[in-house]
Amino acid sequence: MIVLTLAKDLDEAEREAERITSRLKHRLTESIKKIELELELGSLYVITRKNDLLLKDGLLAASKHIAPENTRFLEKLAESDEPEEVGKRLMELEGFYSGVIASDKRLILFRDHVGHMPLAYKLEDGKLLCALERVPIGSGSQQLQPGSMLIIENGDKRARRWYSPQPKPLKNEDPWKVLAEKLLEMAEKYLPREFELAFSGGLDSSILAYLGVLAGKKARAIAVGVERCLDRRWAGEAAELLGIELREIIVEEAELLEAVELLKKALPEYSKMDLAIGSIFHLAARNCGGVLVSGQGADELFGGYWKYEDALKRKGIEYAAKLIREDIENIHRVNLERDELAIALAGSDLLAPYLSRQIYELALAIDPSLKIRSIGGQVVRKWVLRMAARELGLPEKLINRPKKAAQYSSGIMNRLRRLLKAS
Repeated sequence: MIVLTLAKDLDEAEREAERITSRLKHRLTESIKKIELELELGSLYVITRKNDLLLKDGLLAASKHIAPENTRFLEKLAESDEPEEVGKRLMELEGFYSGVIASDKRLILFRDHVGHMPLAYKLEDGKLLCALERVPIGSGSQQLQPGSMLIIENGDKRARRWYSPQPKPLKNEDPWKVLAEKLLEMAEKYLPREFELAFSGGLDSSILAYLGVLAGKKARAIAVGVERCLDRRWAGEAAELLGIELREIIVEEAELLEAVELLKKALPEYSKMDLAIGSIFHLAARNCGGVLVSGQGADELFGGYWKYEDALKRKGIEYAAKLIREDIENIHRVNLERDELAIALAGSDLLAPYLSRQIYELALAIDPSLKIRSIGGQVVRKWVLRMAARELGLPEKLINRPKKAAQYSSGIMNRLRRLLKAS
């Protein structure tokens, strides 16, 4: 789904939908379908990609969905508009998605378990505006919470969670072996037969590339950075070790400024770090074929950030675990909205397979002390993920690579600071 509006009369609903859609041209990469319905709730107007909408037996289902492929996705959504049944259907469906189910008496907005796919809305004065981005809707818009539904009926609205994580306890199993097995399963389901990968040569992206090789799929790596940056050197070494194709994007000042200006207009709020990271994704997505695979989520799920190491040293594992849990809960707001939008501005889609439900729930079940731990007086971040990579057979040189923040290792942050200061 791209845009949905609900208003007292059809002219108003259409006018608002067209206004919002005019600011979402970067998302109109396929044939568009427009549909209007008169409901008890009011006049409904939907503008969406042709294949993202189904009208069946009085029910309308519209959804933006990515990975794994499911030809019956919309059909299953359109089986019922009862909130409890919709929740059951969503639990059965894998992938990342957001959208709406509409009937004469009820309208239900929904969003995937982790908030990988955005969904923004504003409800005021009996009018509903809904789209994949907040800025085109206007002030007062907000994101639907991950794993939630917003149900509108009888002049009332209520939020309801359809998803609560169900991590299965790991009893007598080695967590890294289970993780290695689940990563292979994820690769089979989620990685396209041929895919472009945002690639730094670090642990997370190297694992995804290697999983693609193990699954018989073809990864084309894309490394973005300034001349002589660390990412380009690491990416070149890793691509050679893995035997994958690498495309290096050397960032020039003009295109970096162009990306930054796009992001400033599209992001609801931003910092210099957001602009730097968003620019990396945007410039990589300009050079991919429609879907950009990314290692986003691995740091939150498996303890990759330096602040977790600092927390462990200062206050112990319980405090580090608290920070990890908070970052997982807020990843949709802090990272995913920015990254998905940066890639969408280049006419492509983000795919972050570490956030697939099976990996997400397994990560929640793994003890934080296995994610970040002190060994021989040195803290190892993402320990369990490194062990899983060793179980899979990833080259040892890549397993032991330290975590480097992309905005710095690519050289983009330093370049951006100089450009912004000069402008």
